Amino acid sequence: MLETLEQQRAAFFAELPVPLAIRRDRLRRVVAMIEENSGALCAALCRDHEHQSQASAMLTEIAPALTALRNSLRNAAVWMRPVNGNGLWGRLVRGGDYTEYQPVGMVGLTAPATLPVHQTMSLLASVLTAGNRAMVRFDAATPHLGRLFAELAPHYFSPLEFHVLDGQAEDANAFAELPFDLFVASDPTEDAGTRNAELGGVTIERSGKSPVLIGRSADLAKATEQVIASKLVKSGHIPLTPDYLLVPAEQEEAIASWLWRAAMHLHPRMADHAEIDLPLSDAKLARFTRLINNARARGAEILVAEHQDSPAGVQHMPLHIVRHATEDMLVMQEEISGPILPLRTYGDIDEAIDEIHRHKPPFAIYHFGRDAAERRHVLARTISSAIALDGPSLAIVQASARQAGAGLMLNNGHGEIGFRGFSRARRVYHQPVIDIARLTGLAPARAAFGSP
Repeated sequence: MLETLEQQRAAFFAELPVPLAIRRDRLRRVVAMIEENSGALCAALCRDHEHQSQASAMLTEIAPALTALRNSLRNAAVWMRPVNGNGLWGRLVRGGDYTEYQPVGMVGLTAPATLPVHQTMSLLASVLTAGNRAMVRFDAATPHLGRLFAELAPHYFSPLEFHVLDGQAEDANAFAELPFDLFVASDPTEDAGTRNAELGGVTIERSGKSPVLIGRSADLAKATEQVIASKLVKSGHIPLTPDYLLVPAEQEEAIASWLWRAAMHLHPRMADHAEIDLPLSDAKLARFTRLINNARARGAEILVAEHQDSPAGVQHMPLHIVRHATEDMLVMQEEISGPILPLRTYGDIDEAIDEIHRHKPPFAIYHFGRDAAERRHVLARTISSAIALDGPSLAIVQASARQAGAGLMLNNGHGEIGFRGFSRARRVYHQPVIDIARLTGLAPARAAFGSP
C-alpha cells in the first residue's frame, strides 16, 4: 500500500498543474465503470445486503452516484475558476490578489457499509474534480462489492490515479495510518494518530515548513529585508513566518550577508514599533540552542545578528542565520518557530520546487523574483495555502489569509461544496501597483516589516 501511495505522490507532482481535460477524463472513466457494470454492481450489493433488491440497488445506489459524477463533469470548469473580487481598485492597492483552488494531493477514502456505491462515488467525484489521486478501501461488511471494485478499477484506471482495496486483504488500521494528504473515514471516532488534526471524520496532514524561494532575478536588498523583518517580529513566533530560504547556490554567501546586514539595520528601527527580543523560557532557549549546536556540529556556518540595544536582564536569543543547512540537520526536521533561519541552496528552479515537494505542503510560500516566466512556473508547480509574490507585506498576508479562509476547507460534501472540501484554497498575493503605506505614511506598518 505504501509503495503504491508514494508512486501516486510522485506521479501527482509530475503532473502539476492538473488540467481540466484530465479531470474530466477521469470523471468520464468513473461514469463508464459504473454504467458498464451496473448490473454486476447491483448483484454484488444484493449479495452483501440480503434485503437489497436489484431494483432498489439501482435506484438508491447506482443512479445517485451517476448523478453526482455527471454534475461534477458539467460544472468542473466553473468550480475551478479563480475567485477575484477586487476589481480595478483592488489591482491598484492590493496587486490583483485572488484565490485559486489547488488539489490536496493523495486522498484516502474508507467506503461506508451503508450506501457504499452512492456515498463513495459521490466523494470520488469531488476528489477527482479537485485534481487529486485516490485510494479507496471498502468495508469488510461489503466483501463482494469490494472485490468487484478491486477487479474493475484496473480496467479503467492506472493504480497511480485510483487504486481500490477490497477490505479483506488489507488491515483497516494500516490503511488509516498511511501518510495521505487527506483521509476521510467512514467512522469518525477512529484514532488517526497524533500526526493528524481530526474534524468530523476528516483528517489532514499538518502543513509543512513555509519556504522563501529567492530567484536569480530577485532584488536581494528588498527580499532579505522583508524576510528578516518577519523573523524579528515576536522573535519569529508569528504565523506565516518563513521557516527556511531556498537560494541559488552561487548567491548563498551574498544572500547570507544581505540577511545579516538587514537584521543589524532593522533591529533598532523596529524596536519602537514591534515586539522583538521576546523573553524566552529556559525550555525554549535550550531547544533553540540544541538546534543551533546540532547544525554547527553537522557543518553549518552560523551568523549571529546580536545587538547592543537588546534589553538588559531579558533572556532572549538573537537571530541566527544558518548557512549550508542540510536535510539531516534538526533545523530542517523540527518545528522552529523562533529566531533561526536556515539557508538551503538549489541549482535550477525545478530543483528548488522538488525540495518543497519533499516536505509536507507548506501553508505559505514566498517567492522573490522579477522573472515572470519563473513566477508562473512556481505558481503552477507548487501546492500551498497562500503564496506571496515578490514583496507583499507579510503582515498583510497573515491578516488576509485568515479573512479569506485560505487553507484546506474541511466541509467535504458533494457538488461544489465537495470540490472545495477536497481542494486547498491558495490565496495569491501580488505586489500592488500603488504602495498605499508609502502614500499615506503608515509608519508603524512600514517600520514593522521594512520598506525598500
